[in-house]
Order: sequence, then structure tokens, then C-alpha cells
Amino acid sequence: MKRIYLNENENENEKDFIIERKEKQYKFPKLILIMRSELYRGMFLSVTEDKSNKVTDYSELSNKSFQIFEYWIYLNQIKERIQITKEIINEFQIGIDYFQLNQTNPNLFDLLINKFNN
Repeated sequence: MKRIYLNENENENEKDFIIERKEKQYKFPKLILIMRSELYRGMFLSVTEDKSNKVTDYSELSNKSFQIFEYWIYLNQIKERIQITKEIINEFQIGIDYFQLNQTNPNLFDLLINKFNN
């Protein structure tokens, strides 16, 4: 299977974007982030934006919330058996503007609210 890059000159070290969480780093494929978020799409495809592997710090999210974010980024859905609590909703509501998660498609916060209400 041939690897797909954002541009022909991109090498193995540039295909991932690092998201930091507490003292651990997670590598997310840029292509997936571009598909899921207007924020990352603008960041990686902008002609004026630095296209380096910037680190985004998501340490503000709890472990459970970060797992929701990670699962959603990869699969574009919320894990079936995960229980959405008021605490998670509040945490996402506080962090959503900071991390610009409201620029995701579909909107992750709306999905969490719908799952919580059901």
C-alpha cells in the first residue's frame, strides 16, 4: 500500500502531528486531522502557516475525555460503551474553545450532548 502525503516532498518524519498530553506524546496522522477538523485543515494546508510538527497540548483534558477525542479523531464516532457524564460535558465545554474542537466536522461537542441526552 502506498503512503499518502500532504505533498510530494514530505518525508516519514513529517506525516504525523504531535499532540502532547501531560508528559506523553501522541502521533496523529496529519491526513486524519485534516479530514476531521477545520482547525487542523487550516493549519496544515495554509500557505502562510508553518507546517512543522507543532505540538498541541491537550493536558487540560482528563484521561476519559482524551480517550473520547482520540477515538473520535480516528473513527469519527464516539465509542458505544462509553458513558458520557455531566463532568465530561462540562470539561469539553470549557476546553472546546481553547482547543478549537468546535471546528471539527461533525461537531464533537454536539455528538457528546446527543449521546448524553440519549
